[in-house]
Amino acid sequence: MARLPTFAEIGERIRALRQEGCYDQADLAETLQVSRPVITKIEGGKKAVNSLELRKIADFLGVSVDELTRPVEEEETLVARFRAGKDDPAFLEAVGQIEGLMKMMIAQLQLRRERHGKTAERRA
Repeated sequence: MARLPTFAEIGERIRALRQEGCYDQADLAETLQVSRPVITKIEGGKKAVNSLELRKIADFLGVSVDELTRPVEEEETLVARFRAGKDDPAFLEAVGQIEGLMKMMIAQLQLRRERHGKTAERRA
């Protein structure tokens, strides 16, 4: 199953293609008529790119907009691996560790609730 890429994933694609073409951020900034820090934000996924900017970036990098925005196969994500029920021992161990952490967090929340309840009773 595929999903739309995040701004960070689009930014990483832009960064990789820019570096592959031996361009620096200033080159791309000049093309977009923005400052270099704006390019840093785009590549870091901190700034959304509108369709006009995306077209200019794609043209500058010599690729299609589709290449920058192609769907991400969900199989690459942890959630997809979990849904698929992979029998990968490392994955199962990681899930077990997460389960242990969640149980500890729930226990801590229960303790806090109990303490808060006792404190409230003393005040009354």
